[in-house]
Amino acid sequence: MRPEAAVGDADVRVCPLTVWAWRLGSLAQADLWQRYIDLGGSAGPGEVADYLWGSAVWPAGEHNILAQALDERLWGVGLSSLAPVRSTAGP
Repeated sequence: MRPEAAVGDADVRVCPLTVWAWRLGSLAQADLWQRYIDLGGSAGPGEVADYLWGSAVWPAGEHNILAQALDERLWGVGLSSLAPVRSTAGP
């Protein structure tokens, strides 16, 4: 993951850059969920959908796994990283 892209450390809603990464990667929600699970994510498919649509908050660690899955997809289609990584450091 890219610590230089870290933003905020609280449980928050999805940021617009994460949504753009998902849309630019042209991944179906089910495919994104599988990539996220393969990287160690623990949320179910409905929870991923809720997060992407802005109706749920996630801890930084889960967001970061999703961001990694999204950025790997972007790299695979010749684009740069876009989904920001959130700080998981404590106070």
